[in-house]
Amino acid sequence: MVDAATALAGKRVLVVGAGGLSCPAASVLARSGVGHLTLVDDDRVDESNLQRQTLYSSADVGQPKAALAAAALIRQAAACGYELSAVAREKRFLPEGAVEAVRGFHLVLEGADNFATKFLVADACALASVPVVQAGAVRWVGWALASVPGRSACLRCVFEDVPRGDAAQATCAEAGVVGPVVGVLGALQGALALRLLLGDEVAAGELWSYAGLPGVLRRRRVTRQASCTLCAGAIRDTAFSRYAPPECAA
Repeated sequence: MVDAATALAGKRVLVVGAGGLSCPAASVLARSGVGHLTLVDDDRVDESNLQRQTLYSSADVGQPKAALAAAALIRQAAACGYELSAVAREKRFLPEGAVEAVRGFHLVLEGADNFATKFLVADACALASVPVVQAGAVRWVGWALASVPGRSACLRCVFEDVPRGDAAQATCAEAGVVGPVVGVLGALQGALALRLLLGDEVAAGELWSYAGLPGVLRRRRVTRQASCTLCAGAIRDTAFSRYAPPECAA
């Protein structure tokens, strides 16, 4: 029987976004022995985000996040006795080539701060049959969801579609987010990702929600919805052009 460390050493994970959610989530994977991480983010470190983006320091302000995150994760893995290959892609995750971008990975970890990127990642992973762990947070609340295409509920089973109008403004970029909230959700993402990577598909379809003010963490199982356009196969990559390029991806 292959032990967990050996199994994880052969895994390749794509991390979309290198911000408040992905920092703790990617750290969990690096420190647990995952063999390869590719990080996609075109943003630079901002001093106002340091309270929640834990892979960076004040000395990093103004520098590309993806490259800094890759280097920090390699150091963290080495400190735990693991060898990590980490690649930085300093660009946005955009509709063009999205399906091809997720192929070749065992799992995608999505930590973007905007709805367009979240739904684009969910759709691309479904079309490429790649498991995905996603999360979102705003102010004092957040959620995390693990999905295995064709076997469990997806992002669209829960949220249906990209919010429009006033609802679209409720992202961390516009409404703000509390650092410990993304820390909790990022750690949950890391745990869900490890479970899927190690073959525990019970994790797929688990929706976790966290309310920071009362300190309440809940888990419930969500089922595939008959009305879900993604699970029904109604969404193809030819429709990806409707996604507006996100302002940022972390």
